[in-house]
Amino acid sequence: MNGASGAELKAVCTESGMFALRERRVHVTQEDFEMAVAKVMKKESEKNMSLRKLWK
Repeated sequence: MNGASGAELKAVCTESGMFALRERRVHVTQEDFEMAVAKVMKKESEKNMSLRKLWK
C-alpha cells in the first residue's frame, strides 16, 4: 500500500471491519485486512484505468 492516500487507508480499515462483521466477529484479523486491501486497491486501479481512457 505504498503511496496510498488517507482516504484509501480509511477505506481499507472500514472494509476489514465489514469483513469481520459479516462473519459475526468482533475482532479484525490479518486476513480481513489482506482481503480489504485487495478489494480497495482493485477499485482504485479500475478507477484509474477508466480515467486514463477518458484522457486518450
